[in-house]
Amino acid sequence: MWQQQLNTFVIRHLSWFVLIAVLVFALSTAYWLHQLNKAQNNNQAFADQSILNHHFDYDNHLHAYSIAYLLAQQDDVKKMNKAFEIAEVSKDAGLRATVKFAIGNTHFQNMLKDFGKERGNRRIVEQVILAREAYKAALRIQPDLYVARYNLELLDRLSPEKRTQGFKTGDGYTYQITPQLQDGRMHMKDNTIRGLP
Repeated sequence: MWQQQLNTFVIRHLSWFVLIAVLVFALSTAYWLHQLNKAQNNNQAFADQSILNHHFDYDNHLHAYSIAYLLAQQDDVKKMNKAFEIAEVSKDAGLRATVKFAIGNTHFQNMLKDFGKERGNRRIVEQVILAREAYKAALRIQPDLYVARYNLELLDRLSPEKRTQGFKTGDGYTYQITPQLQDGRMHMKDNTIRGLP
């Protein structure tokens, strides 16, 4: 008896069910088309670098990361750090790991710039420490981020304290370096998955 009443109810109100389903479908389609249009506009703004003229949106972490990425290429450190700070608090673990990785790369590149300078030894060590901590933070968030693991290994091999570990006394008066440790990059296996971005 109750099944017959249910069937009667459904038949009487079928047009309303169809109308509601069509409205939900139309609204969801409009929402996703709006999101697609917004993403395309952001991609275009990133490509032509007009995104740098946008104000920081504290709720849009990907937008802040995009700005920081472009500012890193222009060496605008103050704005870049502010944008990275906004992007670092994202709820998306993948984006947080990417931000930490990018911060590590920024310090790594600064270290490489100062590598040949005599006065830059202290600054190099500071950059090594900052880059190492950023890569480790990225790996804590996303352990399978192999490029961060590779860069951390490369950083350790290039860092000043690692480069002096191969020294030993040869005849008691002079220092020699063991052949295996002459170059910090020696014996690193090539792997296409890993590498500097």
